[in-house]
Amino acid sequence: MTVPNQSSHADEKALSTGTETHSTEAGEQSRGTSVALIHNWPLSILSLCLMPILLSLGFWQLDRGEEKRQMLADIDTRLAAQPQELNTLHTPQQYVAVRALGYYTDEYFYLDNRIRNGKVGYEILQVFISKGQRWLVNRGWIAAGNDRAQLPDVDYPLAAKVITGFIYPNDDSTGAAEQQPVASAEPGARVQSLENALTDSLNLRNPQWHIRLSADSDSALVTDWRLVNTQPERHRAYALQWFAMATALLILWLLAATDVRGRVFRKRLNRTQ
Repeated sequence: MTVPNQSSHADEKALSTGTETHSTEAGEQSRGTSVALIHNWPLSILSLCLMPILLSLGFWQLDRGEEKRQMLADIDTRLAAQPQELNTLHTPQQYVAVRALGYYTDEYFYLDNRIRNGKVGYEILQVFISKGQRWLVNRGWIAAGNDRAQLPDVDYPLAAKVITGFIYPNDDSTGAAEQQPVASAEPGARVQSLENALTDSLNLRNPQWHIRLSADSDSALVTDWRLVNTQPERHRAYALQWFAMATALLILWLLAATDVRGRVFRKRLNRTQ
């Protein structure tokens, strides 16, 4: 008899059909659940575009902070090294500590618009001669008077002195390529930047470099040199702000573009019933 075989085949077909139907319904239900979870697609797409940007900016600031930290560590290493004799320095390098015995000339200039603790003043640039070599020395900051037309007096030692400091490039020390050209290279003049028109006229040993005095030099004024424009801590603070914005965006997306809040509420309601 072939009837049992037909019955088994029919049962297997019915079982297979029932399984496929159940699987299809489960898949449709899963897709429907995910679609129902997000009810604001424009905001979701906007959040998806903004989130990588905010995170990238945060990590970029962290990288910048690490670069500045490493830069400051290198600067500290150079400044802490034994000062080199200025006359034996063949190739100037930034932040290399130097010392020299010599004397100041009466050739000094007022580098204008220098700020210390919110006060406007000048940095005094003066020629220093050591063993026949002429160097330009930035002695530090001096406050401006109430009358801009009256320049403050500058005192300097007449006897030979030992100075200590570090080498610094002229262009980076001012960062003022857009400033007006130097109108006069006469001693005692007010200048806006360390331009070639000034340094070339002074017959310096290295016209592209000058010496910034350290605070322990006898002839130093107010030094308080700013070694980097932005401290590593500032970059880390910027990174924290970007990450906070990314977190706020995520929370905004969950509350405004999804049904997470409603699902949590319904789940709590079912537990209380």
